[in-house]
Amino acid sequence: MKKQGLLYVSIGTIWLVVMIFFATIGNYHYERDYESYWNLSVKASTIQQKAMYIDKFVAGFKGKGFEGDYNAVFFKTPDNSFDKNLEALQSLKTRLDEIQKMNVASFEYQTAIQQITAQEQGEAEAMLEVFSGIWWKNNYIFLWEWIASVEVLICITFIIIGGVKMGGGLKKINQAMKDAEREQLLRKLG
Repeated sequence: MKKQGLLYVSIGTIWLVVMIFFATIGNYHYERDYESYWNLSVKASTIQQKAMYIDKFVAGFKGKGFEGDYNAVFFKTPDNSFDKNLEALQSLKTRLDEIQKMNVASFEYQTAIQQITAQEQGEAEAMLEVFSGIWWKNNYIFLWEWIASVEVLICITFIIIGGVKMGGGLKKINQAMKDAEREQLLRKLG
């Protein structure tokens, strides 16, 4: 029983370590190849810099086989569609190109900058989650959103079951708890 318990704990622990290892590698690749360009576009202080980094962000996704894909398996909507989110991103890029042609000292330019900044800081988060989710689904599906959650629960279940088996099973653990409770009660009375 103890060997079986050790086996369960080992399987659960090793699988969690493997998941953490690949999540670390995946996070690095996604950040290096995609997310860093978006972050740099947000940090950029000129429209030209923002446009350049957004171009690099978009170019990273094009031709990678994400076209027509969704950040979903069952409940596909335009909101979780790669193509629709890419359209929204390209409309932001078009707006940046329009702003570049404006007079920097004009009120129109300042208003446009505020709108772009607000869009980057708030509304773009959901769009970025779609791109990220599709990337994870295509590159590390076993670490993609709900699949990873299910795997973690399975690993934790293996570890718990293994721990119970190593302790001699539920009956033995239950008996040990009753004995400890009796002993504690006797100490209080005696």
